Amino acid sequence: MYKWFERYFAFSRRELNGICMLGGLLFVSWLILNILNWGVREDAVDMAHHIEDIERFLATASERQQSTVKSDLEPSEQPQMAYDVEYFIFDPNGLSVIDWKRLGLSERQIRVIKNYEAKGGRFQKKEDLKKIYSLHDRDYIRLEPYIRIPVTEPAPNLNTVSKDASSADAEEKSMAADLSARVTIELNATDSLALQRLPGIGPVYASRIVRFRDRLGGFYDVSQLMDVYGMDTMRFNGLKPYVYVDSSRVEKIGLNSADYEQLKNHPFITPKLANAIVQYRKQHGPYRSLSDLWQIAIMDDVIFRKIVPYLTLSND
Repeated sequence: MYKWFERYFAFSRRELNGICMLGGLLFVSWLILNILNWGVREDAVDMAHHIEDIERFLATASERQQSTVKSDLEPSEQPQMAYDVEYFIFDPNGLSVIDWKRLGLSERQIRVIKNYEAKGGRFQKKEDLKKIYSLHDRDYIRLEPYIRIPVTEPAPNLNTVSKDASSADAEEKSMAADLSARVTIELNATDSLALQRLPGIGPVYASRIVRFRDRLGGFYDVSQLMDVYGMDTMRFNGLKPYVYVDSSRVEKIGLNSADYEQLKNHPFITPKLANAIVQYRKQHGPYRSLSDLWQIAIMDDVIFRKIVPYLTLSND
């Protein structure tokens, strides 16, 4: 029996060495493939419940922010807005039903907002819109960049005791100097000298704002000033009424042409994410839509919303 087994199944030393070498090569190959695929999600992620919001956001991220609102049309003249959403800068206080529909809200959501206004309710800040129970979080997220609520100055106190002439004259000069400094500045086309005319902004902060803007490729929203090193809420609230952005000036990165170095140099894209973006493109081919970024395992809502205004599928 042993001789029969040895005859058909025994191996020479050279044959055993060859088998061991082949097994080692197979193991190394398997290990390399797993390392290359580590940063990318293998299975397609089911993002069906996000796709509608993502596509709406992508469709408007590169558009110039509009500061004027078109005249209202008669209900019979309005186009169907079930899925054709139009974004524009708006003040939620007193906004017409037609304009709410243009923004993609349902009849029920608009009815709740109008009932809130009829009872004396008013939106003092963007976050107040979250008080509307019928407004979903995803609706607030897509509308938030376009909300502009004018800052109302408090009415003067008429009962204040009159000051003496010299004091009043000094205060008038101070107010004149303050008003001359508070000009409206477009952040993507200004320089550090002009920024120093803003309240609370000296040479240091002006230089930081310009450097951060140049690294970004331009601001697409005024709120991005909060990402500037050292910027606090009090300083930001003081200068916010005097600045605006032209989002058409934002420089974009070609998602299907940018290499690892170009991607990781953007402030919002970490080296790990830059590598994952490039590896996904190598394995799956060119990105067909910016929403394909959701197939990357480390992608989340916060990162996606911050980087997508700076990306384009075009190679130009």
